[in-house]
Amino acid sequence: MNERGTKATLLAHARTTARSLAKRATTPQARANMCLDLLADIGEPSLDVFRRALRALPVDERHYWVGTLYTLLLPTRVRRSQATYFTPPTVADAVVDLAIDAGFDIEADSVLDPAAGGAAFLSTLAGRMAAAGLDPNEVAYRLNGIEIDTGLATLSGCLIAERLGSPLRREVIITGDALRVTIPASYGLVIANPPYGRVGLDDVRGKAWRKVAHSGHVNKYALFAELCFRHAKPGGIVALVIPSSFRAGPLYDRMRAFIRSQAEVLAVGSIPGRDGVFIDVAQDISVLIARKGKSHDAAAAVRFPVVGAMPSAAPVTEQTLPSEPGDAWPLPAIAPTLVGGSTLADYGVTARAGYFVWNREKGRLVAKLRRGQRGYPLIWAKNVRPGTTCLPLGKKNAGTDFVTFTEDSTAIVTSAAAVMQRTTNDKQPRRLVAAMVDPSVKSKWGGFVSENHTIVLTADDPEMLDLAVKLLNTAAVDQRYRRVSGTAAVSVTLLRQLDLPSPAAFADALEEADGDSEAAASAAYRHVPETIDA
Repeated sequence: MNERGTKATLLAHARTTARSLAKRATTPQARANMCLDLLADIGEPSLDVFRRALRALPVDERHYWVGTLYTLLLPTRVRRSQATYFTPPTVADAVVDLAIDAGFDIEADSVLDPAAGGAAFLSTLAGRMAAAGLDPNEVAYRLNGIEIDTGLATLSGCLIAERLGSPLRREVIITGDALRVTIPASYGLVIANPPYGRVGLDDVRGKAWRKVAHSGHVNKYALFAELCFRHAKPGGIVALVIPSSFRAGPLYDRMRAFIRSQAEVLAVGSIPGRDGVFIDVAQDISVLIARKGKSHDAAAAVRFPVVGAMPSAAPVTEQTLPSEPGDAWPLPAIAPTLVGGSTLADYGVTARAGYFVWNREKGRLVAKLRRGQRGYPLIWAKNVRPGTTCLPLGKKNAGTDFVTFTEDSTAIVTSAAAVMQRTTNDKQPRRLVAAMVDPSVKSKWGGFVSENHTIVLTADDPEMLDLAVKLLNTAAVDQRYRRVSGTAAVSVTLLRQLDLPSPAAFADALEEADGDSEAAASAAYRHVPETIDA
């Protein structure tokens, strides 16, 4: 059975086991005891299928699946609030390798994982240290973790002890919220796969968040990043597994600038495949490796490896970061050959946010224009559907809503245009959803207005605009956008900067694919332009 099949089978066993134990898994200690019984080959005979499957696995895989079982025993609400999703062994191993390559001394340096979870990193490091012949007691005093869930902290301590082959003489993993507990020391390696998700300022302690976030967009993983750099010693390594949105998202400019002010950025790795990195989560993930001390030199080359994949003979991509500290970082594709090299501007397309905020100006929103009253039809976000032209259907799916004007306004769109949804939800398969505005809108009403939950695309050449819309609605482009966006809202800035294949490459590919936009987009990203010798 291949790796994907094995993972699917083990996950099915874990879910079945979790369902059978759910009624008794009512406390953190009960959950920890159930997982430890499974690990120790004791407990209910009904769990023998999963127990046998675990017994056949290497120790790191066995620990991962026991930890995964613990998360599946958690109430869904708790699991989501704590963002309890664990690092797969292949990724944990690769991140530890990168940290060692960056200068972490496995025989001497101390370690902190402030989001210890299932001890993916600390257990892996314990195994490496034991294999190097280090004394288990010494190792136990050099490894340090913090975990918010008491049962998980207990379980993770036992996993580390199993790796070392002896009981722990100290509490390696303490229970607490790392963002609130006092951390007295600094460490040679601070390594974490921190929780992510937006938090309100009322839930944030102190003022350190200002270094890495904006007041309306504070993400847990940015707070953990600040903590990790704060507690790394000078010359120490920081290794983070975090959402890729920090690399180019406009709201992460402070985080990027902060990282560069604190450390030399050595590597920014990509983990291929957004599905299946973490159980029950679809999220593009990056690995950041940095050395605390000197601020980052904009002329220094940064490595962009592919992390957790099969070894490749291809050289690792190296690029410099932008000269401005807060600017977006490069985003080499998983395969460096899949870079389009163009943007919407190359299609002659401009993008701007929708104009009308209906709940602030209800008096201007009317179902029918009176004689002599000037107004234009309103396009709502829900009017936008890929594969069909967009018409202004009313908010209640009947008639047409109009926005009144007393004078000319740049908000009135009179040229060839397309409209995109500006906000999407997790259930929608695509983040980017665009449609051309039907030409009848201009001929009937002279133009239109769009609401603030949309983005308006315009161009002098309607055919080029239509070409761009076909491209934006493809999975290939949607995946590239998701890799740099950490929110459900589509950023106009990111949209303008998004890497696209050239218009010529996409048009040629579309013709060769008989109009199949999906196939054409994939082919166009692989297109290599001809070079002309001077």
